[in-house]
Amino acid sequence: MTGLIALIFIFIALGNIKNANLKLNNEYLEEFRSKYIRAFILRIVGTIVLVAGVIIMFFSVFMPMDITSFWIIISISVIFIPTGLIFEIISVVAEIKAWKNLKRFFEENKSMFPDNLYNELIDGCDKLETAALLNAFGFLIITAIIGFIYQIIGYFKLAKLNTLMLYDVPKTSQIQVNLPESRVIGINEVASHFCPNCGTKLSGLGKFCPLCGSDIR
Repeated sequence: MTGLIALIFIFIALGNIKNANLKLNNEYLEEFRSKYIRAFILRIVGTIVLVAGVIIMFFSVFMPMDITSFWIIISISVIFIPTGLIFEIISVVAEIKAWKNLKRFFEENKSMFPDNLYNELIDGCDKLETAALLNAFGFLIITAIIGFIYQIIGYFKLAKLNTLMLYDVPKTSQIQVNLPESRVIGINEVASHFCPNCGTKLSGLGKFCPLCGSDIR
């Protein structure tokens, strides 16, 4: 039951981060997702192999069989159990690196977040990193319980990203520019620069044509 709850929080957090990276296209977010998914798959494979090895070992102890079959089954369990543990250890290392990548993204983009939310996100990454380490010792009941509690707290803190509209691109505002109207020069204005009698080009504000003496007013 607890594993199912944790799995739900995992998919919610990964969905939020995927949506963020569609807009931000950040390398740390992409590395986080790839490393975390890899760690998740390794954790499942390791758990299956480890449980299979333990079941085979119990089967060899409690089921009557000849000595040859007994040693064959024991050999299989001896192979399965260490292999499962190796997968578990690799998955823990990958998950810790994943949370470090996510934390680095938040640290390098601190200006994108309000201070209170930023602190929650950093603390969430730290909690999940600690939870991954504690889960490596999941065979101890106390570490498994503490790790699960840290995991839930961490996912709750990361889920607060939903309160921040990081991914809405603001609409471009329309800027109105008032350009001066074009001034059309009329025929009379053009004609006033030339003498209406002889066509001489005029300059200044004189009342008579300097060439023919005609009145140009």
